[in-house]
Amino acid sequence: MKIVKNILKYTVFFALGAYLFWNLYKDIDLEKLKIALLQINYFWIGVSICLGLLSHWSRAIRWKMLIKPLGYNPRVINIFLSIMVLYLTNLLIPRAGEVARCTILGKYEKIPVSKLIGTMIVERIADFLTMIFLLIMVLTINISIVKTFFVKHIDLSSKFINLLSITNILLAISVIVLLVVIFYLVRPLNHSKINDKISGWKVNFIEGIQSILRLENKWYFILHTLFIFLMWLLMLYVVFLAFPPTANLTIWAGMFTFMMGGLAMLAPVQGGVGAWHFMVIQSLLLFGISEIDGKTFALVAHTSTNMIYLIFGLLALLIFPMINKKESTIIK
Repeated sequence: MKIVKNILKYTVFFALGAYLFWNLYKDIDLEKLKIALLQINYFWIGVSICLGLLSHWSRAIRWKMLIKPLGYNPRVINIFLSIMVLYLTNLLIPRAGEVARCTILGKYEKIPVSKLIGTMIVERIADFLTMIFLLIMVLTINISIVKTFFVKHIDLSSKFINLLSITNILLAISVIVLLVVIFYLVRPLNHSKINDKISGWKVNFIEGIQSILRLENKWYFILHTLFIFLMWLLMLYVVFLAFPPTANLTIWAGMFTFMMGGLAMLAPVQGGVGAWHFMVIQSLLLFGISEIDGKTFALVAHTSTNMIYLIFGLLALLIFPMINKKESTIIK
C-alpha cells in the first residue's frame, strides 16, 4: 500500500512539473526558439558544466571533513560519485537523493548509513543558513526589483508572506522542539532486537550530527560552503554570457535570478521542472529581457545543468563498482 502511495505521490509531482513546463512553453514560436538557440555560444555552456563539477568536488571534500571525525577516511572520488548519484536520484524522485548518496557511500566505504545521514543533515543546515544569508543580501541590494516582482505577482507575494508569518515560524519551532523531545526522551520498552537496532541507529545518527563539533578546521568548512555557492552562482551567470540578449546583465542580476530560481527548487517537482523556469523567466523580465529570450535562457540553463546530473549520475553508477572491486554490504 505504501509503495502504491509513493508511486501516486511522485506521479502527481511529475505531472505538476510537466504541466507547469507545458503551460510556459505551449505558445512559444518554435522558429524563433530555433533561431535563438543558434545564437548560443556553447563554449560558455561547457564552462558552466565545469563549474558545476568543481562545486560538486568541493562538496565532496567538505563532506569528508564531517566524516573523518567519526573515525572513517572515505576516498574523495567515492564521495564525489555519491553526490552525482544524489542529483540523478532527485531527477527521478524529489528529495530522495540525500538518502541515496548516504546509502551508496555507506555500501562502498563500510560506513554506517545512520552516521552518514547525521553528517548529511549538518551539511544541509550549513547550506540552508548560507542560502538565507545570501537571500537577505540579494533582496536588500535588489530591493526595488524585489518590490516590482511581488507587485507583478500578487499571488506569490501573499504566499511568501504567509510562509514567513509568525504563526508558521512558531509552528516550525514547536515541531522541531517536539521531535527533539521525543527523540531524546522516548526509550525502548524492552530489549528486543528491533528496539536495540533503533537505539543503535539513534546513537550513530547523533554521532553523525555531532561531527561538526570535532572538525579539524571549521574555517576551511565555511570556505568550502561559500565556494560551493559561488560556483553555483557562476554556473548560472556564465550562461548569461553564452546568450547575446543576456550577455550584458550584471553579476547582481545573476545573483537575483539565481536566488529566485533557488526558491523555485523548493517545489516538490523532479529537478524543479516548470517552477524553476517560471521564476527565472519572470526574474529576467524585470531586467528588460523579453519573454521569448527568457524562455530560451531558462531552457538552455536548466537543460545543461540537468544533463550534468543525468550523464554523470549514470556514469557514477557504472564507475562505483569498477573502482571498488571488493564486495561491500551496507552497514546499518
